[in-house]
Amino acid sequence: MKNNKNVMKGLAMVTQIGISMMTPILLCIFIGYHLDEHFQKNYWFIIFMILGILSAFRNVYYMTKQFYAKDKAREDAELKYMADLKEEARKNAEQRSKKSQ
Repeated sequence: MKNNKNVMKGLAMVTQIGISMMTPILLCIFIGYHLDEHFQKNYWFIIFMILGILSAFRNVYYMTKQFYAKDKAREDAELKYMADLKEEARKNAEQRSKKSQ
């Protein structure tokens, strides 16, 4: 049951990423196309297409950042624990070397 829940979460995430990428790209292409038609220029389409692609990748970045926040917090806690262990081992080694002198 837990595995099935993870699969459904993954499918929902992939669908959400796809929609959040396509929406700004298609909207910006639509706006750029109509601006080209209205002003009789050929550069609005390119400008708005690039703007749509950049905003789509921004959306995906922030979405996946939230998705992996829990994993990052756990990894940071593990790294802090390891650093604390190394620091404690270093202090113990210094105390032993002082006692042996």
